Amino acid sequence: MPFAGVFFLWFMGAVRDHVEHGQADRFFGTLFIGSGLLFIAMVFVLTAWVDGLIAAAGTLRLTGQLASWEFGRHLALTLLANYAMRMAAVFTFCTTTMGHRMGVFPRWLTWFGVLAGLVLMFLVSTIAWSELVFPAWVLVLSGHVLWSSLRPPEAREASGAGE
Repeated sequence: MPFAGVFFLWFMGAVRDHVEHGQADRFFGTLFIGSGLLFIAMVFVLTAWVDGLIAAAGTLRLTGQLASWEFGRHLALTLLANYAMRMAAVFTFCTTTMGHRMGVFPRWLTWFGVLAGLVLMFLVSTIAWSELVFPAWVLVLSGHVLWSSLRPPEAREASGAGE
């Protein structure tokens, strides 16, 4: 998990470099950094919590204290579905807004980001496996940033945001 956190921070840096170019809105830039850092911090806390639950699982079965297990499981699910995914939604909305305002995201990527943010904000606690929308969005956005950085500058300027 620590490596996933480092990669996510690397992803944030690459997206910020791709989107901002020194002219982004400070409000959305602050939300971008804050929500990304809060998301990864919550994921780290969630990972440590679940690791502790798994370590304690053997002793709970021997002593019959399943109420502690249920409390820990409920806390982990609440932290993931209610808090971490809401921060992921804010991160998605901020990134999408900055990319749209700067004209570096194509229209389809902007709409995909809005849709992903809405799912993460409102549907993630009611629809099973909807948390996977966030890594899918990160994968698509990473592919776009990589593809855009590999193209020659003339092709980037000619394509614009209307792709």
